[in-house]
Amino acid sequence: MKETLKNVDELYDKINQLLKSYDLLKKNNDKILEDLNSVKISLLNKEDEIKKLKEKYDSLKFSNIIYNQSDKKLAKKKIRKMIDEIDNCILNLMG
Repeated sequence: MKETLKNVDELYDKINQLLKSYDLLKKNNDKILEDLNSVKISLLNKEDEIKKLKEKYDSLKFSNIIYNQSDKKLAKKKIRKMIDEIDNCILNLMG
């Protein structure tokens, strides 16, 4: 009988250890999920920032083409193309 009580006590202790370990793992998992969400949000913000910077870069590149005399023909073609696209948009809106 004494041996059985000892085994029950050991089993109880091990169950308590397992429960504590489970709680700790659950807390760690929650923390990791929180960190993951934070990183996802940060990544989305960085992707938006990259997109905006690329747009600014393209604008600067285009403005450099306009001011560079050797690429004047290319700038005129691009401006003509943009005007044509705007005209098409206006026609689509009207019709």
